[in-house]
Amino acid sequence: MSVGLPISKDEIDTRSGDLARSFQRSFEDVGTLKSFLDSHPDADLVALGYTQDEVTTLKSAVADLAQLAGIWVGQDALAAPKDFRTFVSRLWGVGAF
Repeated sequence: MSVGLPISKDEIDTRSGDLARSFQRSFEDVGTLKSFLDSHPDADLVALGYTQDEVTTLKSAVADLAQLAGIWVGQDALAAPKDFRTFVSRLWGVGAF
């Protein structure tokens, strides 16, 4: 008797399909958040309780994610290697860098 999920074609198909959909949804969500942030001046976010440094970090992180989304869909090219985690890692809380 095995313990845990058995390895099967169905398991691999489900895992890969879920992962692909997760990326698709995440990049769509990035576009939504970037549109929101782009349409609101920093002062609006400061009025919500963010500091200017936090607004800068937030907007930089979302801009990096939007660039990655643009690369994902073939809209943008990356001229040189870039670590997209630089600003984003400041947002994810618990997790390895």
